[in-house]
Amino acid sequence: MVKFSFGRCTGRYDKPPTVVGKVGISLFFFVFFGMGLVFEVLIIREFGNAVGQRFWKKTACTILASDIEEKPRSDTPYTFTVSYEYEFNSKKYTSAVYKRGYSGSDKYDKVGKLVERYPVGKETFCYVNPGQPSKAVLKHQSLLFGLAFFFVLIFVLIGAGGLYAVWFRGGKKGGAEPIAAKARRRGKKGKYGLAVFFSIFALAGAGMLYPLGIRPVAKTLDAEKWAETPCKIVSAQVRSHRGDDSTTYSVDILYEYEFDGKTYKSNRYDFIGGSSSGHSGKARVVSSYKAAKNPVCYVNPKKPSEAVLKRGFHLALPFALFPLLFLASGVGGLIYIIRGKKGRLRPTTEQWMPETAAGEGAEFGFVGQADSGPVELKPRYAPLAKLLGSIGFTAIWNGVLSIFVVGIIRDFQRSDPEWFGTIFMIPFVLIGIGAIGFVLYQLLALFNPRPTLRLSPGRIPLGGAAELGWSFSGRTSVISQLKITLLGREEATYRRGTKTHTDKNTFYEMELVATAQRAEIASGQVGLIIPTDTMHSFEAKNNKIIWAIEVHSDIKRWPDVKESFKITVAPAKNN
Repeated sequence: MVKFSFGRCTGRYDKPPTVVGKVGISLFFFVFFGMGLVFEVLIIREFGNAVGQRFWKKTACTILASDIEEKPRSDTPYTFTVSYEYEFNSKKYTSAVYKRGYSGSDKYDKVGKLVERYPVGKETFCYVNPGQPSKAVLKHQSLLFGLAFFFVLIFVLIGAGGLYAVWFRGGKKGGAEPIAAKARRRGKKGKYGLAVFFSIFALAGAGMLYPLGIRPVAKTLDAEKWAETPCKIVSAQVRSHRGDDSTTYSVDILYEYEFDGKTYKSNRYDFIGGSSSGHSGKARVVSSYKAAKNPVCYVNPKKPSEAVLKRGFHLALPFALFPLLFLASGVGGLIYIIRGKKGRLRPTTEQWMPETAAGEGAEFGFVGQADSGPVELKPRYAPLAKLLGSIGFTAIWNGVLSIFVVGIIRDFQRSDPEWFGTIFMIPFVLIGIGAIGFVLYQLLALFNPRPTLRLSPGRIPLGGAAELGWSFSGRTSVISQLKITLLGREEATYRRGTKTHTDKNTFYEMELVATAQRAEIASGQVGLIIPTDTMHSFEAKNNKIIWAIEVHSDIKRWPDVKESFKITVAPAKNN
């Protein structure tokens, strides 16, 4: 005899993550939050010092020494060295600080301009700390670097938002909150949060656009009118720049030229500057200039100390406009929010259930008729598909990650580890290791016993009954316990800014089978009834009502069998 199982709407949400799971997720977001916060504190402190310099006393001084110091193995091989004398409160002092935080430049002409600006014997002004007169600078520290605060703030907000969502954004106690109401509530908060997020992107892009984009592009095009001038190659090399995770390269060619009877030096190859991967391309450029019999450079007739070897449009030029991506993303996001283009939620189960009647299935998205013949149910995700999906994710994640890990390993081999980069990469490496473990888990799961489910009828009307039969192929003896559950779940998809989110709410749950008897595990049958006060299967663009049979078989010291089989529940029949 078939046993029929009855249940009720539970109104509970999907099971939240365990405390251990929350801690693991929190560690990931804490890295973003903690590291971002540390950098924010450093930026604020440095910005405060720069602002404080604006209140230092402007004092007359005399340049005693002015020269260019070369440091061949440094990323900033050319440094402006200066010494000046000043009098404060009737006492003479000497300082050698040009600007707070100044460490030099990778461009010879930039440092050369400083030597021209502050020649020996020149009477100029410096800025003296009234509280410590022995401290002085020739030039104030720029306040523009304070814009970095907004860029780093993106990482702080990601970390803080993730931690908040993990620990404080659960469902309301005392019952389920309707998905539509929750979506509206979240939508308002999300709108303001996204406005802040996109504003940061826009400000960061605007701050970087001129110095990194517009200026180098304008200079490159303007150099078309500069004077072609013979030059002499003093030195030429490919300079290496070691970063946290890899080494990049740049062309470094120091050349000497004469203009209007005066000799100048420069090492500017182009106006884009920077460094990138790929040693061979830079090496070819260096070799060509070493072998050139009559090399030429292009000199700015208005500022003869300014010269360049490569001018006009070239392939690297468009990359100088990458700040436009930040600016466009930020402005586009703000326009999207202001115009209010948000996905609309369709009516939810709480609106449909009371009045749903027979024959309304087509209107609400139900396709098909009830009382069809028996069907064999198919799992929503085949074991092989799970394995291939996990392999794909693991290959992509660890493939990208390996680029940075190799750089870190090489640093350790050279006994020169970069500890900040190493610590920062730890959570990403752990995710990669976890992904490998998940692939192994899915591989072992391929050898599990496979459940087969038969449902008659294949489509069940609200208030109708059906018979569910099951059987396992493979080694059923390894299964210690079998549990089969009937679930009804509501899904609502909506847009929050530019991202799509899906909320899920399990409104019905009924345990059909729970047994540890081997004979009952191997095969059996059970009856079930769909309550009349629930909702039939429904699928639309933004909302779904999904009914499913969940099978969970425990296997000791081995991956469990966990399969979900989707079923169709039709509208109630006419009385």
